Amino acid sequence: VEDMVTPDTCVCRTDEGRLVEGLRVSMLETVIPRGESDRVMVVQGEHRGKIGRILEREPGSSRALVQLERDVAGRVVPLDYDAICQYVGGGEDD
Repeated sequence: VEDMVTPDTCVCRTDEGRLVEGLRVSMLETVIPRGESDRVMVVQGEHRGKIGRILEREPGSSRALVQLERDVAGRVVPLDYDAICQYVGGGEDD
């Protein structure tokens, strides 16, 4: 996802680099990273737009425990898989 145009539509970039505009969020599938401590972006709910790291996965309930970055308290929040997606953007040191 490159940009959220409205709360329900976005612009996405394909693996080939092509931009696709006007996609509805309901048309997309969330990608949950598989590696340890992988970074995710919260895409729904109270913490929307925040970046965090997966600490633990709960596949039976389709949830993950995520520690939010740049959060003074270093909060760990349980989030549904649908509320997070893999984040491949720059890090805090970039």
